Amino acid sequence: MRRAASTALKLLVSTGLVVLLLQQMDLRSVHEALISMTSAWFGVAVLLFAGSNVLGAAQWHALLRAQGICLPFRAALTSYFVGVFFNNLLLGNIGGDAIRVLDIRRMSGQASGGVAATLMDRFIGLLSTCTLALAAYPMIADPRRAWLVSALVPVWLGLVAFLAMGLSRRLGAGVESALARFAPARIADACGSLRRSIVVYRDRGALLVGLFALSSVVQLCRILVYWAAGLALGLMPGLIYYICFQPVAAILAALPISVGGVGIRESALVALFSGAGAERELSLAMSVLGYLAGIVASLLGGVAFVARRRLPPPPSESD
Repeated sequence: MRRAASTALKLLVSTGLVVLLLQQMDLRSVHEALISMTSAWFGVAVLLFAGSNVLGAAQWHALLRAQGICLPFRAALTSYFVGVFFNNLLLGNIGGDAIRVLDIRRMSGQASGGVAATLMDRFIGLLSTCTLALAAYPMIADPRRAWLVSALVPVWLGLVAFLAMGLSRRLGAGVESALARFAPARIADACGSLRRSIVVYRDRGALLVGLFALSSVVQLCRILVYWAAGLALGLMPGLIYYICFQPVAAILAALPISVGGVGIRESALVALFSGAGAERELSLAMSVLGYLAGIVASLLGGVAFVARRRLPPPPSESD
């Protein structure tokens, strides 16, 4: 009942934001922009998103190996694409992560290691996208957009603090002790197992630095998806604006208050790009086209999901 109410509330938020946004638009101009787009640039956007998924799968695969989960890269790649597909399909933005964790449990028999690797994958991605936006801001510094820094810096600091807590043996042990004292035994055991899995990365500093660099490339590719979508429509703000603005929209869309970020993402991009001088209708068309490119690319995961149901689970590398 509570889950149904939560989903209904998210639908209400997304629907309300979309309706409010569309009421402020000349829908004929938005339609004309979409039907007159340059299809080649839209194809580039789709390829960029697909390429980011391949690199993202490599990042997740390395995190899994650090947990002792040694699956073939092809299996991790397939699972990653399936996860992205379900992220776009389900009424939420973490459904695909749950699918990936279930895949790891099915293929390796391990649960906490898969959860730890997937959580680290998420947090490294958020940290790198925040870092890119903050690094880009000085190049478009404008007092009217100072709120971007005031919004992103606390998020960045919060992510750093959360990762530090997860990697600290002393703090982790304190949290685990508190859970053992006050939480139900089943929850305390699960959280303790997860905490011990995350601490594994404490001694893998070189791996984390390398994965942060890789994650920055992944996030840059996903920013370039919207840049290519803008070029497909003739929207011409410089690339630096996309690097600064798209991460803000992505972080807001990741908040669990809407259906897959729909409505929040579009409203944020329209507000940010129109504030930089772009037409509101073109900004909306760009946000829709960028999101559509991600959906088209993620269909590969749907195909993989159907195809693999007919195949046995892949062997581990140690077999």
